[in-house]
Amino acid sequence: MSLRIRVLATSLLLVMVSLVQAAPLTVAVKASPPFSFQSGERWDGISVELWEKVAEQAEIEYRYRPYRSVNEMLEAVELGQADLAVGAISVTADRERRLDFSQPMFRGGLGIATRSEPSGWLVTLRNLFTWKFFSAVLALGLVLLIIGVLIWLFERRRNPEQFGGSMSQGIGNGFWWSAVTMTTVGYGDKAPVSPAGRALGLIWMFASIITISGFTAAIASSVTVNKLQTRISGVSDLLRVNVGSVANTSGAQWLAAQGIHYKPYDNLKQGMRAVALGEIDAMVSDAPVMRYMLRDRDDKNLLVLPNLIREESYAFAVANESPLQEPLNLAMLNVLPTEEWRMILNRYLGKNDS
Repeated sequence: MSLRIRVLATSLLLVMVSLVQAAPLTVAVKASPPFSFQSGERWDGISVELWEKVAEQAEIEYRYRPYRSVNEMLEAVELGQADLAVGAISVTADRERRLDFSQPMFRGGLGIATRSEPSGWLVTLRNLFTWKFFSAVLALGLVLLIIGVLIWLFERRRNPEQFGGSMSQGIGNGFWWSAVTMTTVGYGDKAPVSPAGRALGLIWMFASIITISGFTAAIASSVTVNKLQTRISGVSDLLRVNVGSVANTSGAQWLAAQGIHYKPYDNLKQGMRAVALGEIDAMVSDAPVMRYMLRDRDDKNLLVLPNLIREESYAFAVANESPLQEPLNLAMLNVLPTEEWRMILNRYLGKNDS
């Protein structure tokens, strides 16, 4: 944009603002870091800094009025109790029917926060000591014992040197032979000589291939089953786990539209705490807000999945047919393409998220 065009746009903006503003504007705001939050006596954040630059450029006088939820802010604007709302306000079809919105200030969307799974040898050893692992070991031991008893019955008279002695000794030798045969170690210290014993040995050699494969799969399952039950990789996993969302938000509306039952929370902080404590498995909300919250808390036990479940634009909200919309858009178009705005985004979100 050339300097001449920028000057004309600014002049037009000032004229329009002077026509619509007779008193300081009431700006609805809510704590939603990093978009809006209180820092001491003043408000700060991405949306707040953008609004203040827009207001400075348009010479708009204003005062902030805090609200507890996005829904309350939007209702205040809709009812004329506030002139506009700033913060982490995503543009949805339902909100567009009720209100008008400014130029998009940021592209983000809904994400999924869940517990991160620890890894390492200690976790692997812990997962070995599960009922599924022990049940697999017991099942294998029972099969080995049955084969050991059968080979002892077939060989105790024809092969007393290897399978003779007392019952406990004979069955123990049979158990040893069945285990050695199954693992294909083949020490050769014991071998059947009777026709029935050799037939059983031949059958057991082939059956062992299936048995050992099934046992290996059971061990692998016992090591990873806990992770598979709690790991959430996308939207499809939300149907089988406990999900939460902040009531009356775009995340809650999306879950309801998908037919996914969820537990409502009063605010995002409560919901994220519920995920950390294991009360729910996942939290659906604004991804950039959740990422900033985890970065600020330095919480390594929680993570926000990299893929968004729905992309959304964030903008300022004004009443339908509000005369503020046009001057607001003109001022934002002057600010958003600048390097200064890019630096603001990087400061709050980091270069990878902005």
